[in-house]
Amino acid sequence: MKAVILAGGRLAPSPHLEELLAGHSLVLAADSGLRHALALGLEPAAIVGDFDSVAEADLASFPELPQLRHPVRKDQLDLELAIDLAMERGADELLVLGAFGSRLDQSLAALLIGARLRTQGIAISLHDGVRDAYPLTAGDTLDLALPPGMTFSLLALEQSRCTVAGADYPLSDAPLPFGVGLGLANRAMDGPRIAVHEGAVAVIVERTVMEP
Repeated sequence: MKAVILAGGRLAPSPHLEELLAGHSLVLAADSGLRHALALGLEPAAIVGDFDSVAEADLASFPELPQLRHPVRKDQLDLELAIDLAMERGADELLVLGAFGSRLDQSLAALLIGARLRTQGIAISLHDGVRDAYPLTAGDTLDLALPPGMTFSLLALEQSRCTVAGADYPLSDAPLPFGVGLGLANRAMDGPRIAVHEGAVAVIVERTVMEP
């Protein structure tokens, strides 16, 4: 089951997001991510979090929405709470919208949470409307339907080996070391197609530049 998690970062509605939303069965809002439900015309099944940032006006727009409140002082991010709830309800594919924002710590945490879940066999991708992130682990392949010239990057999360075809800078079962810039700023030519043979990587697509 495909679940949509509305996180509290920035989100730019686009035709690309509409395509991503196709076939979803469950929508959950993580605290202030509820505001994205209004922009996208979605009806969340619940809102979960510590409610320290959700606007009262947004809550008023969904008066019947179940509210799962947690303490502000807790060990998990609101995003993690929403993901846990989605998995409890049977989700095996997660689409996180509003995953990235102005806080670097929150954005990196969202990416690393996604990477951890992928190593556990959960299909997950993260989006803010103008950039996409796909955590991949050994044995994964990813086909990206990108127009020629669009930028994408491979960021090794540990020592990895990858193949990249259909790109300006192809790789063939090549090492992608942790902590280097080797996989960054590639450009799509035909596809491209990415295969991870060893390790874990994040594939990041930059569709445009978001204004600060």
